Amino acid sequence: MPVSSKIRLLLILLTLSFIVTAITLQQSISSKDILNFETANLESKIHEKEDLIEHLFADPIVLKTFKNAEKYPEQSYHILEKYDKEEGIALFIFKNHELLLWSSNIFVPLTDGGLKNTVNYITTNDRTFIVKKKEIGNTTVLAYVTIKKYFNINNEYFTKAFSPLISKSNNIEIADYNDSGNIKNIYSKDKTYLFSIKLKSGQVQNLFSVLKTLSWILAAICFITLIHNIANLLVNNGKVILGVILYFTALVTLRFIDLNSDWLSIHANLGIFNPKNYAYNYLFPNIWGLLVTTFFIFLFTLFLYNIKSKFLFAEYIKSKFLKVCFTLFSILSIYFFFTLLYRTLGTLVTHSPTTAVDFTKLVELNTFTWIDLFIMCFSLMTLTLYIDIVISTIRKLKISDTVLLNIHLISLIIFIIVGTVLRENNGLVNILLAVIILIRSFNSLLKSKFKLATHIIVIILLSIICSVYHGHYFKMKKVDNMKLFISNLEAEDDINAISLYTEIEKDILKDEQLKHLFKISLPNTNTQTINEYIEQKYLGGYLSRYEFMGFYYNNNKELAQYKNNKVEEYREKVIKNSLKISNNFYRLNSELGTHEYFSIINLPIDAHNTVSLYLNLKNRSFNYALPYPEILVDSRLNNMEVESFSNSSIALYKDGNLVTQYGKYNYPSHDHDYPKKVGEYINMDGKDNYFHVLYRPNSHTTFLVSNPKETAWEYLATASFLFLVIFIFFSIFNTITYGSNIFKNKSFKIRSIKYHYLYLVNSIQYSSRIQTLFISSIILAILISGIISFVSINMQLAYNNTLEREKTVTDISKRLESIISTTNSAEERENRLIYYLKLLSESLSKDFSLYSKSGRLLYSSQPKIYDLNILSTFMNPNAFRKLSLLKKSETIEKEGVGDFRYESSYATIRDENYATIAYLAIPNFNAQKDDNLNKNLLLNTLINIYSLIIIGFGFYAAFVANKVTEPLSLISKKLAQTNLGQQNEPLFWQRNDEIGALIKEYNLMILKLEDYANKIKDNERESTWREMAQQVAHEIKNPLTPMKLGIQQLTKSYYDNDPKFEERFKRISASFIEQINSLTHIAKEFSAFAKLPDTKYEKINLLEKINKSIGVYIQNPQAQIRLMNQTNDAYLFVEGDRDQMMRTFNNLLKNAIEAGFGKRKIKIDISITDGDRDDYIIKIKDNGSGIPQEMRSKIFEINFTTKSSGTGLGLVFVKKTIEAMGGTVQFESIEEHGTTFQISIPKYKHI
Repeated sequence: MPVSSKIRLLLILLTLSFIVTAITLQQSISSKDILNFETANLESKIHEKEDLIEHLFADPIVLKTFKNAEKYPEQSYHILEKYDKEEGIALFIFKNHELLLWSSNIFVPLTDGGLKNTVNYITTNDRTFIVKKKEIGNTTVLAYVTIKKYFNINNEYFTKAFSPLISKSNNIEIADYNDSGNIKNIYSKDKTYLFSIKLKSGQVQNLFSVLKTLSWILAAICFITLIHNIANLLVNNGKVILGVILYFTALVTLRFIDLNSDWLSIHANLGIFNPKNYAYNYLFPNIWGLLVTTFFIFLFTLFLYNIKSKFLFAEYIKSKFLKVCFTLFSILSIYFFFTLLYRTLGTLVTHSPTTAVDFTKLVELNTFTWIDLFIMCFSLMTLTLYIDIVISTIRKLKISDTVLLNIHLISLIIFIIVGTVLRENNGLVNILLAVIILIRSFNSLLKSKFKLATHIIVIILLSIICSVYHGHYFKMKKVDNMKLFISNLEAEDDINAISLYTEIEKDILKDEQLKHLFKISLPNTNTQTINEYIEQKYLGGYLSRYEFMGFYYNNNKELAQYKNNKVEEYREKVIKNSLKISNNFYRLNSELGTHEYFSIINLPIDAHNTVSLYLNLKNRSFNYALPYPEILVDSRLNNMEVESFSNSSIALYKDGNLVTQYGKYNYPSHDHDYPKKVGEYINMDGKDNYFHVLYRPNSHTTFLVSNPKETAWEYLATASFLFLVIFIFFSIFNTITYGSNIFKNKSFKIRSIKYHYLYLVNSIQYSSRIQTLFISSIILAILISGIISFVSINMQLAYNNTLEREKTVTDISKRLESIISTTNSAEERENRLIYYLKLLSESLSKDFSLYSKSGRLLYSSQPKIYDLNILSTFMNPNAFRKLSLLKKSETIEKEGVGDFRYESSYATIRDENYATIAYLAIPNFNAQKDDNLNKNLLLNTLINIYSLIIIGFGFYAAFVANKVTEPLSLISKKLAQTNLGQQNEPLFWQRNDEIGALIKEYNLMILKLEDYANKIKDNERESTWREMAQQVAHEIKNPLTPMKLGIQQLTKSYYDNDPKFEERFKRISASFIEQINSLTHIAKEFSAFAKLPDTKYEKINLLEKINKSIGVYIQNPQAQIRLMNQTNDAYLFVEGDRDQMMRTFNNLLKNAIEAGFGKRKIKIDISITDGDRDDYIIKIKDNGSGIPQEMRSKIFEINFTTKSSGTGLGLVFVKKTIEAMGGTVQFESIEEHGTTFQISIPKYKHI
């Protein structure tokens, strides 16, 4: 069995094996098996943590340190910090049941009571733990290991999942007591029951699902490889169309199965199958669909590219008009394919999250960004391959470069016109694409030293095109967001607010702290305090845009002086002017662009008092600038508009007059210059680097939202980044292509790797080596300097930020110290500190926290963080240690909760005796965002600068390399032109360097060659004359012999008076004349051969000369001579000598006729075609006896002839004549079937 058949059989077996494996895994692995697997992993992790805790509690030195924590606080903190950071075990030390030290402020137990000395399982509202307790006298040590986290807020930073130190699986959850079915119990090492787990409903992601997915993918790969192999076999057997159809059908079938069966997504719970990350239409329901489709198109295009030499249909197009039409439509197909390609890629921008496609934020790029870039690179490679296929097919039509260039221009104009008609502003992009097509079209005509430069230019152009299209579609995405934002402004209801109001009314009715505030203050309640409490606890985040007013009545008696009776006022609003949206909240009918809500909540305080809360909220006219930590953002809300609005400006006009505006853009006071269409979104591009979306819901109201246009710097940043990505991808692809070509070579062996490496290295030109060395040195230097610059600048920025934050917290702490310096009461000091921190928080838009000297929270400007138990009310232990134990004045600490990271600045507030009063904390919740912003700006700047440097130095390297190798190329050219018997010109080099020494040796060499040439010429001349003399003597001797015999015979007859003398005289005289003609012919042959150097070149019509030669021999009744002009030209002009050309074709036709001697019909076919090197190919084919094998090597030698009467100079004359014209002469011969002479003659060129 051939090797190829064995490979195909192996691929069939592998495909079936992987399919069977996937099906077997699907059917044999049950949910019970998966749960057992997860249970074993979870229990082993818990037991590992138990071992660590037991080892800690068994260490006497550690226990002694904990027992004397007051004496050794630093050592105790060191142990606590080590176990918390390295092992995820939080330790808490209690002294006499009072908390003394803690290792984490995420969760802090308030008591050590109620716990067993064995393993405890504790459940709180937001977390579950296993706890071990160790008592050392009056000291208790608690070790907490977090099992699972529950948060009352949903966003990207908080997930309801097991602690990653315990389990990274998303397949299981803790079972409730009333759960039944497939449940597994979790036990400690001593077999104490802890909790039960169950599988989540829906898809599971584990090792088995990964293996199933991998098996299906490997089966598909093997199947595609098999079909590819079979298709190649068909193509090689001449069935090109069948092979293409088979491969195309296989890919389409696989995509159809994937699209309609979800055969992978049902086995894998991966983000690439999630429509949340990307969804466009039926064909592209997720990123996986687009990725597979793009990859399949790439595979099919690559298949066509590899077999493009097999496409023969172009040879059947003979008409020049059809060739032009075919070329035009082929080039237009490139533009169409390009448009379709980029529209598809544009959906990645418009239908993906903004963070995934914003290439100016390099630090924040995620996995899906790189998948998008991967799809883009495959698409670009597909485009370049398709261009090469089209150009290769067009080249087979043998259209002149001038005509081809004109067709390129016509195609570009047509597509620009079509784009203009369809309102596609893509003229620049089409011009850039046209340049790429032209470069790929004429790349084969360039010298190899320029191909690297053209390759770089193509990548640069592709990067610019991608950057332009990215900006276009990114703007479209922004415009859609702006339209959505306007629609939300126009909407009667604020959906996000309504969802929050429903929760607020429930929380207020259960708020014991609020009830306590009323209870201790009635009937003299400070309503301002109540307003502040409600505003801080309930109206942060999204609701911070609403202006809040609160009115309070106790048993229908007002608790403050109000202008009107709010009970009657709001009762009237409920009846006439509002719509109920929840149990206690109502929406008032308000103007467009504003939303106003109020609530009436009856809060029972005790058996005798019920407080009625009238809460009024009105939105703050587009103001989103209130500080709100990202940690509290609820992902259930649509925060897209808030994010997009951060850089936007907005204006509201009423009856043509500006009512309000927000943002950096300055709007005119009237809207008279704007379009007047009502009920239609209108996009406008301003000349002030802004683009706008205008909407008039009615003739009286105008909304206008504006966004800054993408700057040239941002375009450059995107183009630079994309250039690096595309360049790396293309380099990897070319490397893989070269490796696969080596592997396909049948002589490939592992031992031949070194040979191929040396062959590759040695085949690289010297100029390319210089360029590579030059560019690689520059890139290495840039990489080193770039990394050093990025790290050093980033460190400097971080250091400056740290200094700034330390200065800020120090200044504020000193200001607070001066404020409370006149107060002696501790309680009054705390109250004054809290009061002024509230004022500072509002005026500086900063968050503050105040801790007591024991580390307990006194005040926070973001109380919701603590109300939701995101953080405990205890101070960061590291900050507490540094400020309380090490007596530092300030410190900066990196903190985190969930996946959210931030920084906090801490400072000690002291009295006039330097005694600690409290600790001030300024949490910077935007630290990570600010840090990313600085890194993005720095990275973009470095990439922009260094990309330009790399590109600039790349071309400079090519220039330098060409300059360096120019003298070597000159010497190489001169060496190639150096010839014996010709005048070789010496070279001049004015510098006395290595090149000068080389040129000096060259000049000495040509002097020696001239001496040798003269000697060789003399020897050749003597040898030639000797051979010529022998040949002439031989040729003359042949007719002289019969002449001598005839004279002798005639003399004898004369003296003998032979009666037949007269008859014999006539016969011998006729013979003498014949022999004399033969001598004359011989003299002419040698005379013509001797005159070969004396040629007169002029413009000759090749067809005319061939027709004249045919006219000489067409009179032979046995000869049938046919001339076929297969070129597109009526006149075929070449440059040569008229007489020599005539004799050349006379000799060839004469030989052809003589070769057919003895045949009934001598057929001679003469065909003329266009050559590949701007020349004409003339083939003269006869049906003669052919040339014997042993004589073929001597056919062009002097004196060689197969005829008894030949001189042996005919074909020598033909060869020398054609070669003198710059052409070639070749022949093919089959004995008894005939000979074909092939002559190539360069076309005449105008100078």
